[in-house]
Amino acid sequence: MKTKRILNYSFSFTVSLIMLVHSGPYIKQTVQAFFEDQVRYKLVNYWYPMLSDPSPEKRFKAASAFLSYPEWSLPLIRKTIMKSDYKNVSWQIAMLIGMLGDSTDVPPLLKIWRKLGINETSPIWLGAMRRLYWKSRSSDPRTPVLKSIAFNFTDTSADSEIDEKELNIFFKIENPANSPRFIRVSVNFWRTITDENIPSNHFWIPAGGHIESSIKANIYPYFYAKKIRLDIRIWEVGVSETILHLNEKILFPVK
Repeated sequence: MKTKRILNYSFSFTVSLIMLVHSGPYIKQTVQAFFEDQVRYKLVNYWYPMLSDPSPEKRFKAASAFLSYPEWSLPLIRKTIMKSDYKNVSWQIAMLIGMLGDSTDVPPLLKIWRKLGINETSPIWLGAMRRLYWKSRSSDPRTPVLKSIAFNFTDTSADSEIDEKELNIFFKIENPANSPRFIRVSVNFWRTITDENIPSNHFWIPAGGHIESSIKANIYPYFYAKKIRLDIRIWEVGVSETILHLNEKILFPVK
């Protein structure tokens, strides 16, 4: 009787062990799925709101959580920058995408940054976009080309030589390279006075594509100068040397 009981226990243990071995992968998958669900939930409902918390310590903890799980956090923050409500996109999100994303994230980031305007967080946005751009920039030596440039004044009449005028600068730039180019365009004036600081403009040009844009400036002529001089410079973002430096002379409209 005792021997039979031992054999029954032994058989039950063997069967249980076999079931445990065969069900191991299923248990592992179930635990993994539960873990993923918990992480996703906390990213959306806990860590994401904390990215904008006034406390630097909490923001650091939230950013650390996003960096720890890039395969789940990147789709979440990408979804944020694709929404139309750009005001809810914080610089912390731009920073994280700069670390986790790739060059395809530059155009939406650039669009949002333009809408937000230049402020104290601009270096963070530009740093994130520059990092993403250089992750996959090709070695194609061909540089963007200024295909055309034109000027006009909003009002072509003037009551005197000291009247302020709004000048529009139109330009077209092509990218012959086999990968996108991220550029910065700036303008400066000589023999005149501008009533504002004219910020540089940043553009994303697709491979083989082009951009057409314009820059506006309010200017005053000097009393002794009939023409003003315009300097237009183009840089590739992240490179100190200019791609192009062009000088143009523009006749200021007076009676």
